[in-house]
Amino acid sequence: MQQDTLQAVQQLQLAADHMWTIIAAALVLLMQLGFLLVEAGMARSKNSINVAQKNITDFLVSVSAFYVLGFGLMFGVSYGGWFGTDNFAFQQADDWQYTFFVFQAVFAGTAATIMSGAVAERMRYGVYMWRRPCSSVC
Repeated sequence: MQQDTLQAVQQLQLAADHMWTIIAAALVLLMQLGFLLVEAGMARSKNSINVAQKNITDFLVSVSAFYVLGFGLMFGVSYGGWFGTDNFAFQQADDWQYTFFVFQAVFAGTAATIMSGAVAERMRYGVYMWRRPCSSVC
């Protein structure tokens, strides 16, 4: 009987951990919306759609890149303590890794919008999207 109770408590704790992490990720995602509104509010009204497009595209591109490459480099099995060597595009994962990925991905997406705010009203959308991937490499 005690073993069943202990197992039920552990399951409840695991569910609570998942739930809290997803709630925290949702709050960070609201930061993304807040950045969008601040940047659009600081720009002239004719440029507000441009700012919103850049923010949404930044989020989608950065989360996709984080899925394909970033999560594996950050949280894969370490090679000499420098970078991860597996978990690229989730070759194998458990429930907690998916939850943790969502939490980390919203931070990656939100951090990517810093450049968008810096160039609001200074770059056209096409030029911004062409230059963005090259800016960290070139």
